[in-house]
Amino acid sequence: MTSYKRISIYLFSILMSFSFIGCKKGALVEEQELLARISFRAYSGESLNIKKISIDGKSTKPDGATFQFFFNKKDSTEVIAYDDKDNILIQQRLTLKLGANVFGVYPKSPLDPTLVVGKNPLEETDRIEGTYQFKILNYNKIISPNGEPIRLAIYKGNLVYDEETFSEEMVFEEQPLVTTDLITDEIPDNYIELPITTFYRATVLEKDGNPLLIEGQNVYVYPRISALIDYKSGIFYLTNKEADLIFEDDWTTLIDGLGFELSDIWLKN
Repeated sequence: MTSYKRISIYLFSILMSFSFIGCKKGALVEEQELLARISFRAYSGESLNIKKISIDGKSTKPDGATFQFFFNKKDSTEVIAYDDKDNILIQQRLTLKLGANVFGVYPKSPLDPTLVVGKNPLEETDRIEGTYQFKILNYNKIISPNGEPIRLAIYKGNLVYDEETFSEEMVFEEQPLVTTDLITDEIPDNYIELPITTFYRATVLEKDGNPLLIEGQNVYVYPRISALIDYKSGIFYLTNKEADLIFEDDWTTLIDGLGFELSDIWLKN
């Protein structure tokens, strides 16, 4: 082989090596650094006061309704979102991808307005005509001093006219329409479904299904679910309060135990 051919082959090999290295570097950059467009939307529809977000220590302000970042490709990244006063609204590890990343958010709880990225707590469900669909959270420390789970046996009430007293009395049916799954301060998976009517009373049960007794008294919860009449579904929560009801809904019959009104709604759809 002539020296000219040997030199030519040597130069060609060097050029190919640089080309291969260049491709590998390009591929490496493409794999490690990606442009993400990040936006958040509230499941309940209200506008969010997110004015800045930070990823891997780098911050950016919005471009319209989105935030743009170059980020290192990895399984998950800590994303921190701030309001207009630099209060943290979201601090969560999220998986990002190239291009658009739209995250649905909701408040962490009725007691904590910071936001959580996750599944819609009021996910779409088929509306059953003539029924209420709702979930319940329990924050009451009298009913659950240490956060113990409870169940509710929910009974339908009827106003019955008493000819002897010439007044209407509240009479609850003997069998519950529904006995719920466990109720805690965590969002349950399943909805409670009840026919649309006016009067309900729930007997509080321990997690094993036995009636909960406080100082020897039965405990009752009165769901005011008619507040959902214009909505598909909602989440009620029992606040940390003393027993606040003395009479049944006829305003004459004394409650034979501790009565708690359930009227606070956290989310509704």
